[in-house]
Amino acid sequence: MKKIFLLNLLLSLVQFSYSQESTSTDTLDNYLIKNNLLLKEISIHTTLNVEDNKTQIIRLDRKEISNSQSNNTAELLEKTTAIVIQKSQNGGGSPNIRGFEANRILLIVDGVKLNNTIYRSGHLQSILSVDQNIIDNLSVLHGPSSIFYGSGALGGSIVINTINPYYSNEKHTTFSSQFESSSNSFINHIHKITKFKNISNIISLSYKKFGNLTMGTNRFHGYDNWGTEEFATEKNIQLFGSYSQIDLNQKTHFQLNEKSEILINNQFSTSTNINRFDKLNDINNNEAKYKHWYYGPQKRLLNSIKYTNKKEKFYSEKTELLLSHQQIIESRHTQKNSDNFITNRIENIHVYDSKISFNKQYKKWDLNYGISGRYQNLKSTANTIDQDNNIEFAASRYPDNGSEVFSFSSFLLSEYHINSNIKYFNAIRFDKENLSAQFSENNLFNLNDKIELQNSNISASSNLSYYLGDKNFVSLSIYNAFRNPNIDDIGKVFSKIDGIVVVPNMSLQSEKIVSTELMYRLTNEDNKIEFSVFATHLKDAISKRDITINDIDSMLYDGEMMKMIANTNINSARMFGVNFNFYQKLSPKIDVNLNSSYVNGWSSDSLPLAHIPPLSIRGELNFKSNKKSEITFYTKYNAWKKVINFDANGIDNIEEATIDGTPSWYTLNLRYTKQLNKIRISVSCENILDAHYKTFASGLSASGRNFIISLQTNF
Repeated sequence: MKKIFLLNLLLSLVQFSYSQESTSTDTLDNYLIKNNLLLKEISIHTTLNVEDNKTQIIRLDRKEISNSQSNNTAELLEKTTAIVIQKSQNGGGSPNIRGFEANRILLIVDGVKLNNTIYRSGHLQSILSVDQNIIDNLSVLHGPSSIFYGSGALGGSIVINTINPYYSNEKHTTFSSQFESSSNSFINHIHKITKFKNISNIISLSYKKFGNLTMGTNRFHGYDNWGTEEFATEKNIQLFGSYSQIDLNQKTHFQLNEKSEILINNQFSTSTNINRFDKLNDINNNEAKYKHWYYGPQKRLLNSIKYTNKKEKFYSEKTELLLSHQQIIESRHTQKNSDNFITNRIENIHVYDSKISFNKQYKKWDLNYGISGRYQNLKSTANTIDQDNNIEFAASRYPDNGSEVFSFSSFLLSEYHINSNIKYFNAIRFDKENLSAQFSENNLFNLNDKIELQNSNISASSNLSYYLGDKNFVSLSIYNAFRNPNIDDIGKVFSKIDGIVVVPNMSLQSEKIVSTELMYRLTNEDNKIEFSVFATHLKDAISKRDITINDIDSMLYDGEMMKMIANTNINSARMFGVNFNFYQKLSPKIDVNLNSSYVNGWSSDSLPLAHIPPLSIRGELNFKSNKKSEITFYTKYNAWKKVINFDANGIDNIEEATIDGTPSWYTLNLRYTKQLNKIRISVSCENILDAHYKTFASGLSASGRNFIISLQTNF
C-alpha cells in the first residue's frame, strides 16, 4: 500500500505541470450562496439513506466548512454546531456528543473507522489528524444510524467524507491561506483535481504552523487569576503552544465501466512535538513540576482501496468491497524538574480492515447487509534517557510484549415502506472480538504473562417514522449499542493526577446502552424546526474506581508512591437530553439559525458521570447583500458546570476549573466574506468582547479577541 501511495503521489506531482480549465466566474459567484434547507445529497457510507431513517443528524457541506475559517476539524465542529470541544493544549480538540467522548464516539473517514484499541476514555485529539481543508461533507449521527458502525457508537458517529475527484465539479487547482492573530498562526493549503478519460485524481497538501495562544483579557466571570499560571503563562499569553502540522491526501478514481469503479485513497498526517499545557502548568514545591511534558509527532497513515459494482444481481444491486490499512504512531515524553532523565513512551499500531456490503431493493423493502473484519497489532515500548544518554528500562503505557485484537461482525439493515405516510427502519448487528496482550517479566504488577478477553455482542435498532403531512413528521427510535473494552481500558498504566495511577483490570465487560429518542421535524420553504428528546440507560458503564492488587492499594510509579485506580464496570448510569434546531428565512437576504444541546446523567452509585457538558447554545444571523458578499454574526453560549457535578477521578479536569467549577460564558463573533473575481476574501473578528473563559474540562483557556483573514483562489 505504501508503494501505491508513493506512485500516486509522484504521478499527481507530475500532473501539476499541466494547465487545466479554470472554473467559471458564475460558479464562483454562487459559491457564497447558502441555503441550509437545500443540502446536496451526500454519501456517508451506509447502505441506506440516513436522512430517511429520521434520526437527528448534523450536516455540514463544503461551503459551510470553508466559510467557518476553522484551523482544524475539532474547531470546525465547535464553530458551526452546539457540540462542546475539550482542549488540554493548543494542539487539542476532543468532541463531546450527548455526554459521550473519546472512545465512546466513532470517527469515520471515507468509510474507514479511525477508532483503534488505544483510543482512551478521557479526552482524545485524534480528529485533528483529518485535514479540514479537504473535507467535502461532515455528518454527526445519533441513534440507530450510528450503530451501523459497530463497537463504540454509544454517543454517535462523526462521519467525514473527503473530496472524491470523480464526483467533484472542480477541475482546477485551489489555493488558500489563513492567518489568525490570537495564536500567530498560518495555514496554507493547496489541492489539485485532474481528470483524464476514465481516471480522476486529487492531491492536496496543507501546512499549519501555530504559535502560543493568547487568552481573553476581560474576566466577566469574576475570577481574577483563573487561567494565569506562574510558570506557563506570560501576561495573557499561554506558553508552550507552538507546533506545526503537515497533511497530505491523495485519491485516484478509476471508472472501469458503466457498472464498476475503483477508488484508491491515501492519507498522511504528521506534526512536530506538541506540549501538554495542562501538565506544564503543574507546580510542586513552588516550582514547575515538569521540565518537559510533550507528545511526540502524531503520525497517521491510511491506505484504502474500494471497489464498487452496480451490476444488478438477484442478491444485490450494488456491491462494495473496502480494504484498508492504518498505521498510527504516538508518543509521550515527560521529565520532572527533580529528575535528570526523560521518560519516553511510544505506541505503534497497525490496523487492517476489510468489509463487503450489498444493497438490494425488493418491492417495499430496502436492504443492506454484509460482513467486516479487523485486525490490530500494537507495540508499546518505553525507556528513560539520562543526561549522559544512558538508556534504562521504564514501564510502558501498554503491555510491553505486544497486543493483538481480532474482530468480526455481520450486519443487516432494512427499511420497509408501509405506506406513503409510514416507514419502518430496522437493523441488527453481531460483533465478536478477541483481545490478547502480553506482559514481560518486567511488569510492575506481578500479573499473568498474558491477558485474554473475549466479547460477543448483538446490537439492534428500530425506527418508526410517521409523516403528518408533506412538510413535517414525527419519529420514534429504540436502539441498543455497545463498546468492547480495548487495550487502553484493560492494559494501560499511567498517571494523570498527582498521587493516583491507573492500573490494568482484566475482568472488564462490554459497556452497553439502551436508548429511546423521540423527534419532531417541521420543514417549510422558509423555515425548519427540529426537536428531539432522548433517554439512555448505560449498563456496565466503564468508570475509574479504587482497586487493590494482592491486598495492596498503592504502588511506586515514576518514582512516586501512588494510590491505584482502575477501570471498573459500575452497575448502571442514566442519561437524559434535549436537542433543538431552528432555521428561519426572514427575507431574501436575511436568515437566522439557532441550535442547542442539553444533557444530564448520573450513575447508580450516586456519583457524577464524567463528560457531561453544560447547556450549549449557538445562534447565527446571516445577511447577504448580493451574490458576492455575506456578513455573518454568531454567538455561542455555555452554561455553568458546578464543581459538585464534576466526576471524582479527574476526567473532567476539576483542577483546571475554578473553586466553584467552570463559569458560564458567551462570545460574540462577526465574519465578512467577499468574492473578487477568482479570489474569495474572508475577514473575521472572533470573541469581540475579548472575554476570558475555558470550555468545560479544558486545561487551556480559550482564544481571546481573534482577527482572522483568509484568501482562497482557483487557477
